[in-house]
Amino acid sequence: MPASVRRAAETIRDMFEEHLWPYEYNEEKHRFSAKFDLEIAELKEVEIHIHARPSSIEPAKCRSIVAYGRIHLKADLDRIAQVCEYLTRANFGLAIGNFELDYSTGVIRYKVAMNCRSGLPGISALEDLVAVPVAMFNRYGKGLLAVNDGTATAEDAARQADAK
Repeated sequence: MPASVRRAAETIRDMFEEHLWPYEYNEEKHRFSAKFDLEIAELKEVEIHIHARPSSIEPAKCRSIVAYGRIHLKADLDRIAQVCEYLTRANFGLAIGNFELDYSTGVIRYKVAMNCRSGLPGISALEDLVAVPVAMFNRYGKGLLAVNDGTATAEDAARQADAK
């Protein structure tokens, strides 16, 4: 049985509070926002937005929980094809989530989604909404920087990141 959007938001809030992670909550959009430090100094942090998405048929019911991890770096529009190739190579074989690139603005983010039509995932599963984007930017961030500034090819940077 699908959980309510309200209950999904309460569960997400419980996760943040259990870990003592500071967050902001937009009740109207059912969206949580928080910042997490990255290991790569040039990227500094990833901002995570977690949204309890309502069903289009039953708006009070939660259809899915989606998290987007976004970094401050945007792809250089002159190198966007190379950045796109790098992110596509990085995506291949990933088990949870994927990188996304807005080709018109250069915005780069990492998306993780969970279906909740059959019920809410537990707090330990919800932790992936934060942990996975942070881990992926830590793993692929140096290569992303190198491809974006033209000091590495997409293929070489992806091979190095995948070797970790």
